[in-house]
Amino acid sequence: MRIYTRGGDKGQTSLIGRERRYKDYLRVEPYGTVDEAGAFIGLVAADLTGEAYAV
Repeated sequence: MRIYTRGGDKGQTSLIGRERRYKDYLRVEPYGTVDEAGAFIGLVAADLTGEAYAV
């Protein structure tokens, strides 16, 4: 599913605390890495418990 806000990002993203930073800001990549790790852990946990999930 895709979500469109029609706002455009202009190369920026929102971080914790609602601050806006450019995507090459030092903290942006680690946030994405942690988010991906959490998604992977959730996928593994669902598989181990036998819960249904969509890929």
